[in-house]
Amino acid sequence: MSFERLNIVLKEISSSNSYLSIENLIEEYFFNKNLHLTSIEQEKFVRLCLRKLSDWFNQTPEQIKQIKIHFHKYFIQTPFLLKQKQLIDLLLNQLKISFNDFFSFLLIDLYEKNYQKLLYELENDLDIGFIIHLPDRISNIFMTNIPICFQSKIFFHRLSQYIQQQLITIHYPNMIAQVDTNVNFLSQLVHRAAKLGYTEYIWRPLYKNLFVKKCQNDSLWLRLAQYFLLEPIDDILLYTIEHGNANILDLFLSDRIIHLPLLETYLIDRLIFSKQLSIDTLRTILIYLTMSINRLEKCFENVFKRYLQLWSQENFIRFSSNNQHLYICQSIAICLSFNKQIRLNNDKDTIIICVLNGIRIHLESTFDYIRRRGQVIAELIIQHSQLFSQSNQLQFDTYDKNHPEVQMLKNLAQINQTLNDRQLSDDEHQEIIVKKEPVVSISEKATSSTNTIILHDASIDDDDDDVDSEFESYDYSHDRVKSDVEKPAYIRTCLANLIATDKIPQLESALNMLPSLIEMYKIECEEVALELVRILLNYNSTFDIENFQELQLNGLITLCQNYPLLISDYLCKQFYEKNYTLNQRSLILKIIQETAKKLSQIDHIQTKIQNELFISDEDEDEDDDNNNNDNDSWRSIINKRLKLKTKYKIKNHSEKKIFFKENYFGNIVGHFFYPLISFIDKSTPHLSLIDGDNDYLLLCELLACLGRLCIHAQNTLPLNNMIKQLLDILKTLQQHKDPGVRHAVIYAYACSLVSIGKNSYHQDLQSYFIELKQWLDFIIIHDTNTEVQKLGRSVRQILLKTLQEITDN
Repeated sequence: MSFERLNIVLKEISSSNSYLSIENLIEEYFFNKNLHLTSIEQEKFVRLCLRKLSDWFNQTPEQIKQIKIHFHKYFIQTPFLLKQKQLIDLLLNQLKISFNDFFSFLLIDLYEKNYQKLLYELENDLDIGFIIHLPDRISNIFMTNIPICFQSKIFFHRLSQYIQQQLITIHYPNMIAQVDTNVNFLSQLVHRAAKLGYTEYIWRPLYKNLFVKKCQNDSLWLRLAQYFLLEPIDDILLYTIEHGNANILDLFLSDRIIHLPLLETYLIDRLIFSKQLSIDTLRTILIYLTMSINRLEKCFENVFKRYLQLWSQENFIRFSSNNQHLYICQSIAICLSFNKQIRLNNDKDTIIICVLNGIRIHLESTFDYIRRRGQVIAELIIQHSQLFSQSNQLQFDTYDKNHPEVQMLKNLAQINQTLNDRQLSDDEHQEIIVKKEPVVSISEKATSSTNTIILHDASIDDDDDDVDSEFESYDYSHDRVKSDVEKPAYIRTCLANLIATDKIPQLESALNMLPSLIEMYKIECEEVALELVRILLNYNSTFDIENFQELQLNGLITLCQNYPLLISDYLCKQFYEKNYTLNQRSLILKIIQETAKKLSQIDHIQTKIQNELFISDEDEDEDDDNNNNDNDSWRSIINKRLKLKTKYKIKNHSEKKIFFKENYFGNIVGHFFYPLISFIDKSTPHLSLIDGDNDYLLLCELLACLGRLCIHAQNTLPLNNMIKQLLDILKTLQQHKDPGVRHAVIYAYACSLVSIGKNSYHQDLQSYFIELKQWLDFIIIHDTNTEVQKLGRSVRQILLKTLQEITDN
């Protein structure tokens, strides 16, 4: 089809006022195969039709139902040259411009009915990013009302079913027929989804329902499972270890740990020695390392030696936390349970020196728990290893043998296969729902049952009352439940607890400890400061934590206070970015102004604008009272006479001199102020502060924040330039239609006046003050909002007072 002909058709559709006038034309272009439209021409045509739908709905509302039926048929049944991905992109782009329920319906129906076709096309194009990030794109558009089919759990579970179906119906038959087959796309889908945190939804169905059941009896399925696990070695393997046992690991991995350095590094260095795994997971890995002679000699014995070397290091004992030290002791105890497989003859002398040094260092510690664990582990090493001639050569009698920790370590060192491995279960994560019986009164139970049952009411029993009165009552109102959650001792541990949002007690403990850990580990925390800010900023108040918002704000303020240049730059940029709620943007402003307050540390300078406003209001009220009330009551007259007649003796009466000191916040105040004010009038589709928004609360908070930053920048060189820019912005917003914005403008004017003072006044500001006084005189009389008038009168008093001080100076 010629380009000129297509342009004529597009112009005709664009200028149409009703759908009926071009209905035949649209149907012809959708279904006529003889037109031979290219994919680009079809894309132009579909985009224009989608854009015109809203106009047709408004111009001809009686035809809305017919239009919806036609376009649903066009999108679902038309043999487009366009791919499903392109159609979804067109619908998403139109939803960004104008959110419409019909577009949402088209998107969901297109996805549901052409799901297989979409995935086939993406697999042919090797486009993994589109399908992986589709839920995020849709959640950014729909915000809270996300369709069920695009919610993460449903979306990735369905994708997992598709992968399972492809493996069963296509790839496994190809392997049997010895035909080349490629599962690289499916494998990358699983791993990319796992990196985004959806391992539970996409890998668990494959692992539980497919590979575990089929791999034990079929070598072809085992090859597929090994490809998925070992192609990129990442969290998929960790999930399999955590939800499997040593037999499963031996089946999937066999002796590959010896031949694959990446696998050995991942299992030993990253998991065993870098992560604090659960005891069951650690035991599973260690059992797997002892299930063959090659793994035992090349891996397990080296792991045991490294544990002993770590246990005997003085720095580890001094600087490790209680949890970390206990974890290493538990690991050594588990290794000792396989003492029959351990052969340490080659490095026997080195190991004996490590053991003796570890015993000495533990016994020299001032902490009871370290000495106790050192004695227990030393006895277990002597008993279970073959380092010494007699197994009972070393015994301590100075610790409590019945201590729970001692019993736990001894149980871990027992040689018991039932304790050392675990059974697989398909319902490890399924919660047992206990049905609660409805509360039924005694009379209802009696009448509803066929047999009459006579129940004795305890409240009528006098004997029970007499017995209860013999016991002394205690007040339990101040008792507190002792928390079993240990506080994090390192910043990395705190970061891990903040990420694990499913464990609310650990999250609460991390939020409480975060400010002190930041102050304690300033150098280490700088590497993860931005990550901590991202995590805290994206939290919401759905957690059942007392004072959650206060803890969240304190953590963010402490981070910004310790790393002001890094964090302020990030926060000011994020304030104008997409995908943030009004509450999050308001939180950013709170962080900035509270951090500025802490960094400025101003003494003997007016930092609370409310005081100035309160004083000016009092002066005005007194003037009104003197003019309006001529006849005072007898009580007020007596009080005035008493004040006049009373004499006070004041010793060494002298006015305190105010010494102004340098404000060091001036060196970095620009990193807080200028990024916020530079984009205040920027027009963006996701955030419009000045125009196009019915709720101007965020604009009011931003103006107040800029004013407070000027207050905290007193006695600094950048202050005059900051005030000039702020006054220019406030001047443009004086006639704003919203009274809340006008109120915020007056408040910001007051902040700028208070921050100037008589010492930092600049001659260039004189013209601003003259225009400001004229505007305040106008709004005091003509503004329609009483609160704006009242605040205007107060700020006018501050302006006159400031000008008087400048003149006197």
